[in-house]
Amino acid sequence: MAMDMGWRQIAWAILGIGGLIVAGGILLGLGNLRHVLYGDRADGVVVDIVREGSMYSPVVRFRLPNGELQEVTDLGSGAPDFSKGDLVTVLYMPEDPQNIRLDTFERLWMVPIIAIGFGCFWLMFGVVAWALSCNADLAQVGERAFTTISITALVIGIFALWSATDLYASGGRAQGTVVEIRKSSSIVTEEVTLATGREVRRDVEQDSYAPVVRFTTQEGREIEFHGRGGSGTSFAEGDVVTVVYDRTNPSRARIVSFLDLWLPAVVAFAVAFLFGGSAKLSRWMRRRSTAAQGIS
Repeated sequence: MAMDMGWRQIAWAILGIGGLIVAGGILLGLGNLRHVLYGDRADGVVVDIVREGSMYSPVVRFRLPNGELQEVTDLGSGAPDFSKGDLVTVLYMPEDPQNIRLDTFERLWMVPIIAIGFGCFWLMFGVVAWALSCNADLAQVGERAFTTISITALVIGIFALWSATDLYASGGRAQGTVVEIRKSSSIVTEEVTLATGREVRRDVEQDSYAPVVRFTTQEGREIEFHGRGGSGTSFAEGDVVTVVYDRTNPSRARIVSFLDLWLPAVVAFAVAFLFGGSAKLSRWMRRRSTAAQGIS
C-alpha cells in the first residue's frame, strides 16, 4: 500500500505540472484569439530585423485608419522568421495600437500548440502513474502510453515530410553563403560511474552549432536564415551552399541537405516505429504467454 500511495503522490505531482503547462498554453492561445476576434487589421511591412543577443525581432510599420503611422517591434524569436521587406497583416487593439500580433499561423498558434502538446505528455505520464497506484497491469499501461507516443510521432513525421517535400518540389533555388556559425550552450545532467563503482550526477555544458546562411532571391531580396544545428558542424564561414526557399515566404528556407530537409521526418518516423513496434511486440508476447498457459 505504501508503494501505491507513493505512485499516487507522484501522479498528483505530474498531473499538476501538466495541468499548469496546458493552462499556460490555453491562456496564450486565448490572448491571441482576442486579437483575432476583436482586433483591427492593417497591412504592414517589416522595415527591419533587430537582433538582441540570440533573439531576432521584426520591426513592423503600418498605418491606422486616421492616417497615423505606427512602428512596433514585435516579440523576438530564436531564428529569424521574417525578412526586411516582408508584407504582413497586423492585428492591433484599437485602444492600444502598440499591442499587436502578426497574422501568421506560427506567430498566433504555434507556441500555444507546443505548450499544450507538451503539457498533454505530462498528463499522459501522470495518468500512467495513477494507473500504477491503482495496481493496473504495467504491460497494458505501457502499451497504451507507447501507442500514444507512436501515433503522435507518426502525425508529426507526416507533417514534416509533407512540408519538406512541398518546399523541395516547388521552392525556388539560390546560392547562399554561410556568414556565421552560431554557437549555443546548454547545461545537461548526466550520470557518471566512478572507479569505485559509485554513480554520481554532474552538470555538463553542451555546445551546439548552427550555420547562419544569407542568400538573395530572384527578386533581389536579401534573406538570412538558420540551418539546423547539432553538436558539430560540417560548415565553415564563407562556405557556399544551395538553398531552397518558399517563393511566397522566402524566410522559410532550408539548405539542400539531408540534415536540413529530411532529418526531422526521419527522426519522427523512427520514434513512431520504435514505440509502436515495442507496443505491438509486448501485445504479441502477452498473447503468446496467455495461449501457452491455456494449453498447459
